[in-house]
Amino acid sequence: MMNIRFNHLVKIGFIGSWLVSITSCNLSKTNINPNASSDVSLSAVLTGAEVSLGFTTGINAGLLTNIYTQQASGANGDAAPFDNYTTSPGYFNTTWLTYYTNVLTNLKIIQQTASTQQLPYYSGIARVLTAFSYGTLTDIFGNVPFKEALYGNGITNPVYDNQEDIYPALQSQLDSAITELSQPVSANLGATPSGDDVIFKGVISSWIATAYTLKARYAIHLSKVNATDAAQKVLSYLYNGSTWRGIQSNITDAQVVFGSSTTNANPFYQQNTNRPGWIGLGASFVNLLNGNKVTDANTKAEGTYVDPRRAYFATNYPTGSTTYQGSVAGVPGAYSRIGSFYGVATAPVILVSYSEAKFLEAEARILLNAADPKAQTALEAAVRASFSKVISNSSDPYATPQKQTDYIAAKATLTGTAANDIETIITQKYIALFLQPEVWNDYRRTGYPAIPLAQNATHSANPNGQIPRRIPYPQNETSLNKNTPAGSTYQSPRLWWDR
Repeated sequence: MMNIRFNHLVKIGFIGSWLVSITSCNLSKTNINPNASSDVSLSAVLTGAEVSLGFTTGINAGLLTNIYTQQASGANGDAAPFDNYTTSPGYFNTTWLTYYTNVLTNLKIIQQTASTQQLPYYSGIARVLTAFSYGTLTDIFGNVPFKEALYGNGITNPVYDNQEDIYPALQSQLDSAITELSQPVSANLGATPSGDDVIFKGVISSWIATAYTLKARYAIHLSKVNATDAAQKVLSYLYNGSTWRGIQSNITDAQVVFGSSTTNANPFYQQNTNRPGWIGLGASFVNLLNGNKVTDANTKAEGTYVDPRRAYFATNYPTGSTTYQGSVAGVPGAYSRIGSFYGVATAPVILVSYSEAKFLEAEARILLNAADPKAQTALEAAVRASFSKVISNSSDPYATPQKQTDYIAAKATLTGTAANDIETIITQKYIALFLQPEVWNDYRRTGYPAIPLAQNATHSANPNGQIPRRIPYPQNETSLNKNTPAGSTYQSPRLWWDR
């Protein structure tokens, strides 16, 4: 269980920003400073970076983008502008700052120090998390500083690298991580990660599996660029010949589990506790949980095949009833809210999971061969893994083993028609990856699920009222960095892989 305060983590990030002193950098790997201090506590910095990453991914990337995909809703208070995309660009300063300062700066320090001390396991873990962090940033903002990032006062106006150049660098970073993590324990001339690694407790095989799964994630992101190539790469990363090498099971999901006190609790719990009523669940998401279509009225009675996870992802509305209702996008008002699976203090923030890996496999197989029977096997494994992870009450009448099997037969069975089957896979992935930023990436790649447009969402920053394709650059960047591209809105310029 985590017991480190988040406000302490912020201090770690700011201290780290002036410790970085790098003389050269390239897109294929993070540079190592031979003069880095050997006095840096890798344990403290790793713990801080991982918890900061979990917190900011949950609240500043996940919850934010899940409002755009109508899993969540900005129901009231200062969250309401998120629902119709009128948020001030100043808000996005936090997303930008926490990834660059609290996470990436400290991961850089780990790589520097681990290189000097010949500790490849620490360096490999840092590389995996660095790829994840830059991947999240570029998938939110598009072109971002990469080559000239993290120089502190050395470069105060870093250039923005094209996403087309960043993506190969993510794969290279993960390849380097796998190489380092595959070395024998004896290659580490000092202590190896253990309890200071709050994600895997130093189990290196789990980090290698996570790296391969992330490689598959970033490969499928390019399905609009070249679908066949993307799908082939997904399978090549997840399998070594016929042997699966992605994340092995729910037990080895990459996630950060938080503590029970208010100051180190899960970010969704903190949001609901500190700002009750601000965040609700979106009608599109709750409609699916109710067994209905995303475009149905949010007051429609539940369908025949209710999602077995409904009672864990959502709360009842009205309170004390047996019904569930989401908020219409763009219309203030909180109905059902985040349920017990994510809404308790000790709930996890999931970075990448076994369920996601099997969804990746299912989609890749359909893209290559709509008749591949292994696609159905992978899809069912993905959905059942999500059931197993989320459902905790064996007496829940909507979640009995038979109800789970009936749901899969009705909602997660492929037909052999590629377009319909991609919609089925992505819709099920949308539900399973609740509150994870990957959902928005899938929507932008595939258009699924075909959520309705938000109301009152047409304005200068979002012409034509469409679902956002990106987030505008933060106000601090446009004000202070002369290299920040001008004119970004919620629609343009589109990300390289989304054109």
